[in-house]
Amino acid sequence: MISRPYGLAILGLSLLAACAPRAQLPATATQADTAAVNGVRQQEVAAVSTGDTTLAYMADDILIMPPNEPAVVGIPAARAWFAGFLRQFRVSAAYTSSQLVFAGDLAVEHYTGSLTMTPIAGGRPTTEVFKGLHVYRREAGGAWKMVQDIWNSDTAPATGH
Repeated sequence: MISRPYGLAILGLSLLAACAPRAQLPATATQADTAAVNGVRQQEVAAVSTGDTTLAYMADDILIMPPNEPAVVGIPAARAWFAGFLRQFRVSAAYTSSQLVFAGDLAVEHYTGSLTMTPIAGGRPTTEVFKGLHVYRREAGGAWKMVQDIWNSDTAPATGH
Protein backbone atom coordinates (compact mmCIF):
# COMPACT_ATOMS: atom_id res chain seq x y z
CA MET A 1 0.00 0.00 0.00
CA ILE A 2 1.24 3.51 -0.74
CA SER A 3 2.10 5.46 2.39
CA ARG A 4 0.03 8.54 3.01
CA PRO A 5 2.87 11.10 2.66
CA TYR A 6 4.04 9.46 -0.59
CA GLY A 7 0.48 9.31 -1.93
CA LEU A 8 -0.05 12.97 -1.08
CA ALA A 9 3.20 13.87 -2.82
CA ILE A 10 2.07 12.07 -5.98
CA LEU A 11 -1.33 13.79 -5.80
CA GLY A 12 0.41 17.15 -5.40
CA LEU A 13 2.69 16.46 -8.36
CA SER A 14 -0.30 15.42 -10.49
CA LEU A 15 -2.18 18.60 -9.59
CA LEU A 16 0.90 20.72 -10.26
CA ALA A 17 1.35 19.10 -13.66
CA ALA A 18 -2.31 19.62 -14.52
CA CYS A 19 -2.55 23.25 -13.40
CA ALA A 20 0.84 24.84 -14.04
CA PRO A 21 1.97 26.13 -17.43
CA ARG A 22 4.55 23.81 -18.95
CA ALA A 23 7.18 26.53 -19.27
CA GLN A 24 7.32 26.88 -15.46
CA LEU A 25 7.97 23.19 -14.74
CA PRO A 26 11.54 21.92 -14.43
CA ALA A 27 12.85 20.34 -17.61
CA THR A 28 14.85 17.52 -16.00
CA ALA A 29 14.10 14.71 -18.42
CA THR A 30 16.51 13.49 -21.03
CA GLN A 31 15.54 12.04 -24.38
CA ALA A 32 16.38 8.65 -22.88
CA ASP A 33 13.89 9.26 -20.03
CA THR A 34 11.16 10.20 -22.49
CA ALA A 35 11.92 7.16 -24.63
CA ALA A 36 11.89 4.90 -21.56
CA VAL A 37 8.50 6.18 -20.36
CA ASN A 38 7.10 5.85 -23.88
CA GLY A 39 8.40 2.27 -23.82
CA VAL A 40 6.53 1.58 -20.57
CA ARG A 41 3.29 2.79 -22.21
CA GLN A 42 3.98 0.52 -25.21
CA GLN A 43 4.54 -2.42 -22.83
CA GLU A 44 1.14 -1.70 -21.28
CA VAL A 45 -0.59 -1.74 -24.68
CA ALA A 46 1.16 -4.99 -25.63
CA ALA A 47 0.26 -6.63 -22.30
CA VAL A 48 -3.42 -5.69 -22.53
CA SER A 49 -3.65 -6.68 -26.19
CA THR A 50 -1.96 -10.08 -25.69
CA GLY A 51 -3.40 -10.95 -22.29
CA ASP A 52 0.00 -10.82 -20.56
CA THR A 53 -0.69 -10.38 -16.85
CA THR A 54 2.95 -10.38 -15.68
CA LEU A 55 2.62 -6.57 -15.54
CA ALA A 56 6.39 -6.12 -15.69
CA TYR A 57 5.93 -2.44 -16.57
CA MET A 58 4.26 -1.70 -13.20
CA ALA A 59 5.94 -0.90 -9.88
CA ASP A 60 5.26 -3.26 -6.97
CA ASP A 61 3.19 -0.54 -5.26
CA ILE A 62 1.02 0.22 -8.32
CA LEU A 63 -2.26 2.05 -7.71
CA ILE A 64 -4.91 1.51 -10.39
CA MET A 65 -8.18 3.42 -10.30
CA PRO A 66 -10.51 1.93 -12.92
CA PRO A 67 -13.80 3.69 -13.63
CA ASN A 68 -16.75 2.80 -11.40
CA GLU A 69 -14.70 0.35 -9.30
CA PRO A 70 -12.66 0.39 -6.09
CA ALA A 71 -8.96 1.18 -6.30
CA VAL A 72 -6.59 -1.72 -6.99
CA VAL A 73 -3.34 -1.58 -4.98
CA GLY A 74 -0.20 -3.65 -5.54
CA ILE A 75 0.93 -6.12 -8.19
CA PRO A 76 -0.99 -9.16 -6.87
CA ALA A 77 -4.27 -7.22 -6.86
CA ALA A 78 -3.49 -5.70 -10.27
CA ARG A 79 -2.80 -9.17 -11.73
CA ALA A 80 -6.11 -10.44 -10.36
CA TRP A 81 -7.98 -7.41 -11.75
CA PHE A 82 -6.44 -7.71 -15.22
CA ALA A 83 -6.90 -11.50 -15.30
CA GLY A 84 -10.60 -11.07 -14.50
CA PHE A 85 -10.99 -8.41 -17.17
CA LEU A 86 -9.11 -10.43 -19.79
CA ARG A 87 -11.21 -13.55 -19.06
CA GLN A 88 -14.19 -11.55 -20.26
CA PHE A 89 -12.76 -9.66 -23.26
CA ARG A 90 -10.26 -9.74 -26.08
CA VAL A 91 -8.85 -6.23 -26.13
CA SER A 92 -7.32 -3.88 -28.64
CA ALA A 93 -5.92 -0.69 -27.09
CA ALA A 94 -4.44 2.43 -28.66
CA TYR A 95 -3.29 5.75 -27.25
CA THR A 96 -4.24 8.74 -29.39
CA SER A 97 -2.35 11.45 -27.48
CA SER A 98 0.14 11.76 -24.67
CA GLN A 99 1.62 14.72 -22.82
CA LEU A 100 4.48 14.00 -20.41
CA VAL A 101 5.76 16.25 -17.64
CA PHE A 102 8.89 15.23 -15.70
CA ALA A 103 9.92 16.31 -12.22
CA GLY A 104 13.07 14.54 -11.07
CA ASP A 105 12.39 10.80 -10.74
CA LEU A 106 8.66 11.18 -11.42
CA ALA A 107 6.74 11.73 -14.63
CA VAL A 108 3.06 12.52 -15.06
CA GLU A 109 1.30 11.74 -18.32
CA HIS A 110 -2.10 12.96 -19.48
CA TYR A 111 -3.31 10.63 -22.21
CA THR A 112 -6.26 9.84 -24.43
CA GLY A 113 -7.03 6.64 -26.24
CA SER A 114 -9.50 4.00 -27.26
CA LEU A 115 -10.17 0.47 -26.12
CA THR A 116 -12.09 -2.04 -28.20
CA MET A 117 -13.41 -4.93 -26.14
CA THR A 118 -14.80 -8.07 -27.79
CA PRO A 119 -16.68 -10.36 -25.39
CA ILE A 120 -15.06 -13.78 -25.27
CA ALA A 121 -18.48 -15.36 -24.68
CA GLY A 122 -19.66 -13.86 -27.96
CA GLY A 123 -21.27 -10.61 -28.90
CA ARG A 124 -20.46 -7.37 -30.61
CA PRO A 125 -17.29 -5.45 -29.84
CA THR A 126 -17.59 -2.20 -27.89
CA THR A 127 -15.19 0.69 -28.27
CA GLU A 128 -14.58 3.10 -25.41
CA VAL A 129 -12.88 6.45 -25.88
CA PHE A 130 -11.07 7.37 -22.67
CA LYS A 131 -8.69 9.79 -20.99
CA GLY A 132 -6.54 9.46 -17.92
CA LEU A 133 -3.35 10.02 -16.00
CA HIS A 134 -0.31 7.81 -15.59
CA VAL A 135 2.35 8.49 -12.97
CA TYR A 136 5.76 6.91 -13.54
CA ARG A 137 8.74 6.62 -11.19
CA ARG A 138 12.39 5.99 -11.94
CA GLU A 139 13.32 2.94 -9.85
CA ALA A 140 16.62 2.46 -8.00
CA GLY A 141 18.20 0.64 -10.99
CA GLY A 142 17.20 3.47 -13.36
CA ALA A 143 14.23 1.74 -15.03
CA TRP A 144 10.95 3.64 -15.26
CA LYS A 145 7.82 1.92 -13.92
CA MET A 146 4.17 2.90 -13.82
CA VAL A 147 3.07 3.65 -10.24
CA GLN A 148 -0.43 5.05 -10.83
CA ASP A 149 -3.05 4.69 -13.54
CA ILE A 150 -6.45 6.38 -13.45
CA TRP A 151 -8.83 6.61 -16.37
CA ASN A 152 -12.45 7.14 -17.30
CA SER A 153 -14.65 6.98 -20.36
CA ASP A 154 -15.82 9.89 -22.47
CA THR A 155 -19.18 8.07 -22.70
CA ALA A 156 -21.63 8.70 -19.88
CA PRO A 157 -22.53 5.52 -17.98
CA ALA A 158 -25.94 4.00 -18.63
CA THR A 159 -28.43 5.12 -15.98
CA GLY A 160 -31.13 2.50 -15.58
CA HIS A 161 -33.91 5.16 -15.76
